This record gives sequence, C-alpha cells and structure tokens, in this order.
Amino acid sequence: MPRLNIIKGDKVASNADYRDALPENMIAVQKDILGANGYMISHPGLSLFAIGEGIDRGGFWNERFNKHFRVSHQSLIEVKQDGTTDFLGTISGDRRVSMADSFNTQAVVADGKMWLYDNLTLNQVTDPNLGNPIDITWIDGYYFMTDGEYLFHTDLNDESSIDPLKFATAEFSPDKTLAVEKTSDNQVIVFGRYSIEYFRNSASDNFAFSRLQGKAQKIGVMGTQAETELDGRFFILGGAKEESPSVHMVQAGSSQSIATREIDKVIATYTESELVDAVLETRTEERDQFILVRLPDHTLLYNHTIAKSLGLASAWTIIKTPVQDKGYPFKNRWRGANGVFDPRVAKWIYGDIVNSNIGMLDNTIASQYGEQVEAILYTPFLNIESASIDDFELDTVPGHNINIDNVTVSISLTYDGITYSKEWFKLYGMKADYNTRFILRRLGYVRDYVGFKIRCVSTDRVNFAGLNLRYA
Repeated sequence: MPRLNIIKGDKVASNADYRDALPENMIAVQKDILGANGYMISHPGLSLFAIGEGIDRGGFWNERFNKHFRVSHQSLIEVKQDGTTDFLGTISGDRRVSMADSFNTQAVVADGKMWLYDNLTLNQVTDPNLGNPIDITWIDGYYFMTDGEYLFHTDLNDESSIDPLKFATAEFSPDKTLAVEKTSDNQVIVFGRYSIEYFRNSASDNFAFSRLQGKAQKIGVMGTQAETELDGRFFILGGAKEESPSVHMVQAGSSQSIATREIDKVIATYTESELVDAVLETRTEERDQFILVRLPDHTLLYNHTIAKSLGLASAWTIIKTPVQDKGYPFKNRWRGANGVFDPRVAKWIYGDIVNSNIGMLDNTIASQYGEQVEAILYTPFLNIESASIDDFELDTVPGHNINIDNVTVSISLTYDGITYSKEWFKLYGMKADYNTRFILRRLGYVRDYVGFKIRCVSTDRVNFAGLNLRYA
C-alpha cells in the first residue's frame, strides 16, 4: 500500500507541459509524523480587529512611540490596542505608501510628498528641494530617500529640511533607482531596476554617504515595493537585464532565485508594467518565516523555513479570498495586506484590499471575517496501470472543529492531469469526534496513472498529513 506525500502535487498544462499543482490556502509544516516529513494545514484566517477609513495603503509599528500606524485610504490613523482608531491627518494619493521612523517622528512618503508625525501633529514637508520622493528609510539620524533618479537625505538637525547640495546618484548602472532600505549592518541598500548598490555613512560635508566600491550587483527590482527583508537577507521580485522576472534572495555580493519553475510561470503571465505595483512583505510566527508576494491577481506565499528543510518545491502555495461571490475584484488574492506585528496584542494585524477592515491573523480559524475559505491540495501522479483502487485514506486530525459547520472534504481523480472526475464527499469529522478515519472505498479502475484533488470549504482549519492507497 503506497503512501503519497501531499505537500507537492502534479498537473498537466494545456500545452502538454508537466507542471506543479500548487496548494491553495494550505501551508506546509515540517515535522516527521506518521511516516511523512511534513503535513499540510489550512492557512490562518482573519478575524475583525478594527475598522479603518478605506482600502489599506501601508502599516508600521513605531517602537519609539509604542504605536501602530496605518494609512487607510487617505487617512493616517493610529490603531490602538483595544481595536479603536484615531484619525491623525490626511495623506494624499491612492497607492501603497512608504514609511520609516526616527527617534523623533514617523515619516510617510506617498503621492510624491513627505509627511512627518511628531506624536502630536502631522505636517507635510514643504522644503522646495524635496522634489517627488518615492521611497524612504532612516539611518544615522537622516531620512534617506530617492525620487527615482536621485538619492538625497534630510539635514541632521532638521528632519524637514533638505539641502540642495545633499544629492547623489547610484553610479553602477543608468537604470532607475526604485527603493532604499537599511541593512542589518547599518548600510543603505539602493535598489535599481537592474542593479543594487550599497552606501555607508562617511560623514562627508554635503551628501553624507559614500558608495561601497566592489559591492554592487547586476540585479534589481520591478518596483518600489517589490523588496523585503527576512532572516538578515533581502528578497526581491525582479532580475537582471534581459532576464525574466523571478523571486530572488539577495545577500552582499550574491543572489539566487528562490522561485520554482511553476512560480516563474505564474509571474510570466504579467507584463513588466503590471508588476510595477507588486508588493513583497514578510511574516514570522511560531518559528516559520513567510514571504507574501502580492501580484496583480495572485498572492503567492513562500515558506522560507520549509525551503531550508524540505526544498523549494514544497515551499510555495497560493492564498486567496473567501469563496463567496460578493463582487470581490481579486479572486486569486488574499485579502490581508501590509501586515504589522503588534506586540501589545502579540498578533499580526493586516489591512484589507477589499474594504476598510483591519484584521487579526487568527490561527484558530481558516475563515476570513466569518466567510468560508476553499482549501485545495493536489497529489503527485501515481502509476498504477490496470489496477483498481480499493481504499483511499487520508491522515487527518478530526474532532477539533470550533465552529458550527461540520467540515466536508471532496475527492476527485484525474487520469490526464487536466480534467477531474466527479467528486466523492466525506465528513472530515464531527466536533469532539477524535477517532474518525477518513476512508473512501472502491474509487474505480485506473488505466494508466492517476492523481487526486482534495478540496474542502470551511471556516475551520483542516490538517492532512499523508495519503494511503490500497489497490489491486
């Protein structure tokens, strides 16, 4: 009786190409259990924490002020520990913002403008030398920015002042400069479209930073928000010149793609102009490290912990909105956006791409604001030519339902990797019924090879550790 690992599945594309079938709304967990080296569990749900002012444009935890800030539609708000919010001022524009903080202020860059909040009032920076910034970071007492061409910073003694002599450019490549960040070793990393350069504070008279010779890289980002930091490294959506976009892990002097062939094929469905607004963000919980890749109509989730232990092929999944058709414009995207870990509640808090909800990541549910979520797994193909499947058994963890719905799981078969049979339905398990076994019998004759799709729609989380087949 063979046992199938269900962390990674197979499919066939319409152009006769063998492809990976990515899990949907399920994530892998590394653990030796029941003969498998890992299991799949529903992605955590979202429960309502607060109500903002509209579509979320960015969030930030300010350690100095001990406050959680968000730009919600065109409002800078403070999200308090009890889930109430305070309006702090108006931020123009409709695209995602960039945020940074100093010892004295919270900075917001949006719509080609800069604002500073000093814990009392929000003020727009009106210095004529500011220009039109697109990204910002803070280092050594300076707000460090780019406008897409130039690098510049504020005065050391005045965060609202920009000296016209304190400008520079990234010199390694003539590409656009798109993003700036501070590294863990206190340098500025400058991302261009096809290049990465590093600067350090050299206390020069005018522009205070000097480029680090010999550290530049021939790889860059698709857009201002297409980079994030995790585990002491930067992860980007981008690539080198004359190279298809991919997801890369960048360290000083080196880079490597962390995308599988399937992920690259998903990215390849978009044009470069469509990827300009792609967003990468991170989340770490229970020692698992994740990167969310938010594309125009997909949210891809990369599990860095699984990639290190089980390999890249098991590290990727797709997370989506609930199944109810309520006019959501993004069917293949997750609703959560711009996650902030709020230490006061010890939870990840997310804005929303659909409405003004501000949600709390909830490990006890799979639903999003009470709405059921569809979870799908695909198995590898199994060659059992001229055999009949007698028993199909999934290793599950039944009885832990916390909601009123009893979870039903459907199973369907594919003999060509493209089309699937009718679905067989079976109850995952009743609440507190911990001894239920998930077994289907007599699934029929297999002429050549077979693959399975496991699907459930629920508000509760489900868990699948492996699949056992008996056939003759």
